[in-house]
Amino acid sequence: MLLKLFRILNEKKPQLREFDPTTIQRIREGAYLTKLIAETQVAARKCEFFAGNAVDAEVRTAFEEEAKLLREGARSLQQYYEAMTLE
Repeated sequence: MLLKLFRILNEKKPQLREFDPTTIQRIREGAYLTKLIAETQVAARKCEFFAGNAVDAEVRTAFEEEAKLLREGARSLQQYYEAMTLE
């Protein structure tokens, strides 16, 4: 009896909207992309830090080039993320 009453009360409550599988996949990919972008930016900052502290010119150049590549990669990922979220 009590169970029936709760069922009737729950049926009158507004139900949460369920997402379709494609939307759920996009949400997961977006979350993964934002994490990847953040990690890439952190790695680029670390490379810039090590380049600034490097004594050897060759090591400094290597870290600067790596930081540049990481920045470009982060920018490309950001553009992809923006294109994906605007659709």
